[in-house]
Amino acid sequence: MARDFRTGSNGVGSEPSPRRRAAFLIHVLAVLIAAELLLVFASLDNAEFPALMGLLLEFSLVLSLPVAASFLYASDEPLAAFLGALTLAPLLRIVSLATPSAPFTTINWLAIVSVPLLLATAAVMHALRLRPRDVSLGPGDRGYASLNIGLIVAGLGIGLLEFQILRPQAWIEGASSPNLPFAIFVVFLTTGLAEELIFRGILLRTGVQLLGRRGALVYVSVLFAALHIGFMSVPSLLLAFIIGLVFGAVVLRTQTLWGAIGARGLANVALYLILPFAF
Repeated sequence: MARDFRTGSNGVGSEPSPRRRAAFLIHVLAVLIAAELLLVFASLDNAEFPALMGLLLEFSLVLSLPVAASFLYASDEPLAAFLGALTLAPLLRIVSLATPSAPFTTINWLAIVSVPLLLATAAVMHALRLRPRDVSLGPGDRGYASLNIGLIVAGLGIGLLEFQILRPQAWIEGASSPNLPFAIFVVFLTTGLAEELIFRGILLRTGVQLLGRRGALVYVSVLFAALHIGFMSVPSLLLAFIIGLVFGAVVLRTQTLWGAIGARGLANVALYLILPFAF
């Protein structure tokens, strides 16, 4: 059975401090944004020290959030659960920064790092006693199937819009590459399934128990956008925030991630595997 985070561990309703909750959530967001800004500064100046400090801040969150969650578990279980789930956000960023230029291609490295990332995600779900359907991996409300199909189709438009903003380099050597089917699979697995499971699945689920539907939707969307600071583009940052809101709202309404997974995967396939060779 999925855990109900609205009460303390002894099942008795508690009166947690809103000020303490706000302090923790603002702290996490501030540290994450500071880390991203340091990494941007490092890339602009080709400086090692800001990059090191940015990575250390990301690591500090990965190490401190589970510890804080363990101390808060008895007094404020919803906050403890959300902080534990938040560990996945800086972990995802660390994994993305660890991509080497050689000897692996970007796609090969994404395939490699997807394994520990998915294992970490599964570990968090196990720790929080979340079943797949608790994080919207089930079929959801079939009455909203058309909404999810529409979201998937919109993924192509999202990919085109992101390409106009970012103009990224392709992740494969050509649109006719024999590696294209494998690349598509990897993109859907990592940027589709893994990232949507983290943000619109685990974080949104635990966030709703702490902040309510609207509060969780906004906070998780801001967190998602913050991880796009590295693109150094205000339009990209705003688009990421809007995507977070729209995808999250659809998941909350339909109770399934598959529309968001399909849209995100399709958008990134277009962005990194197809459109760089079309323009």
